[in-house]
Amino acid sequence: MSRSLDKDLLAHLKADDPNKVYKDISTVLTDLPDKELLEIEFLGKSHTLEQSVNYLRDGPAVAIPKLRLVQAFFVARQKLQAYDGSNPMSRSDVLAATAVILLMDPEHLKAANMRKRLFAAAVKAGKLDESKLRREKQFVDSLLTSRLYRHTKSPTLWSHRRWLLRLFMAHDVPIDIQSDIKNVIMVAGIRHPRNYTAWHHARFLLDQCPRLVKTMVVDIKEFCLKNYTDISGWSFLTYAITSIKEEENRRKNCSQILAEVLGITESFRWTNESVWVFLRNLTATELVGDQQFELFLTVNKKLASITPKDSDQWGTLDSARRWCESHRLPTVSIIAE
Repeated sequence: MSRSLDKDLLAHLKADDPNKVYKDISTVLTDLPDKELLEIEFLGKSHTLEQSVNYLRDGPAVAIPKLRLVQAFFVARQKLQAYDGSNPMSRSDVLAATAVILLMDPEHLKAANMRKRLFAAAVKAGKLDESKLRREKQFVDSLLTSRLYRHTKSPTLWSHRRWLLRLFMAHDVPIDIQSDIKNVIMVAGIRHPRNYTAWHHARFLLDQCPRLVKTMVVDIKEFCLKNYTDISGWSFLTYAITSIKEEENRRKNCSQILAEVLGITESFRWTNESVWVFLRNLTATELVGDQQFELFLTVNKKLASITPKDSDQWGTLDSARRWCESHRLPTVSIIAE
């Protein structure tokens, strides 16, 4: 793909003051609203703004033209290059420059690491306070939940968030894990379907507080039913169910969720692979008895009977049934006998 810029784009780049563009956009990213995440969108060529207007804003919603972001990125990169050359740069300037760079390129590892070094230096100097940690989390969560396709699944940003939460825990700063899963993980999962990076982070969160699993299972199930083609959500639901510590509660939740999902699957005639991989995996566990196994087979065969045999959907149903029959584990009661 050509990296050359067309004449019209070059003319726009030269017409605007890039330093003003950088200042406006970096201010938006660092002067965050109280207790709200930014909702950032990029505007393409079809949405032109007046020359002096570098973004649109309505409350937490921010729209930034891609051209303006490119201009701000060039300035931010120059600032960091000068900073590497022993040119003194304040903490706020580093945060502003790296914020612009990460908005432009969520996989910019150097920018993420520079932000980490600021916090590491604050820890060493004994100047780290809760407000700084929460502002950083607010910034990262804004990128992860905005309508930015690359950002919502960025391994670099999710890794940075995990590092940040470990810092929270090391300094006894409370984390609302349930809110994080509902308002960050699930939103990122909607913005970018099959968001394995986000759901992997959700496992990290649940592992920090296993007692929350029982209360979160219902929320996760509702997400999966609303996004039933998203296999990553179903995979996390299986993980959550099997992570419940008390055997009785684990078995009860498994039975209730399996019965509900089978019922809805039958009603809506779902034959997609995501749902049936979930159903076969859960049915094959030792938590499911013979009665529900028979229900699984009944629903599977009923849908297979009304699905053309030469279709991918029939193959999905047949494969799920055969896999479950061959991999099903004996139930706990059978093991006890």
